[in-house]
Amino acid sequence: MRIISGKFKSRLIDFPKTKLTRPMTDRTRETLFNIVGSFVFGKHVLDLFAGSGSVGLEALSRGALDVTFVDRAPWARKVIEKNLASLGLTSQGLIVQADVLSAIRKLERKKAGFSLIFVDPPFEKGLVKKTLMKLDASDIVQPFAQVIVGHSQHEALDPSGLRNLTWVRTKRIGQACLSFLFRLESSDEKTKSYISGEL
Repeated sequence: MRIISGKFKSRLIDFPKTKLTRPMTDRTRETLFNIVGSFVFGKHVLDLFAGSGSVGLEALSRGALDVTFVDRAPWARKVIEKNLASLGLTSQGLIVQADVLSAIRKLERKKAGFSLIFVDPPFEKGLVKKTLMKLDASDIVQPFAQVIVGHSQHEALDPSGLRNLTWVRTKRIGQACLSFLFRLESSDEKTKSYISGEL
């Protein structure tokens, strides 16, 4: 696995060979960051279900200010620590080894805030809805933050129960999908169009 672009373009990152996780493919990560574009620059980023940290590391390579990585697996913590160290990014990464919902509560207590949040849970486990509902009610999602969710094409994202997050688009890449949501402080349609890249 490699960093696709930015300061650390083409640098290899470690990923353990295990059937317990499903890494986001290079193609999907490239599509994700092509859509996000320069929005990542200078942002506080949250990488939920981080695995090896490949998405968060890509964000750092492309100019994110810092990344908080969340994963409950001990192996994930070890491999993220290794990857951060190999890229000289240890000071820009915080690792929270915990269940995602518990981690969100911990971050709330610390008054943390994020402008860019990646959610890439195991497919078809019901975690997409649970995580989005928790984020929708959480102040860690800053005004005008962008939330990007990786999910199976068979697990349609249902935004109907969300009050603060607004679904903008879903893009299919092979068997996977990326859905893009925003926290808006205005219902103004021009604002929505601007953020979704339509203006």
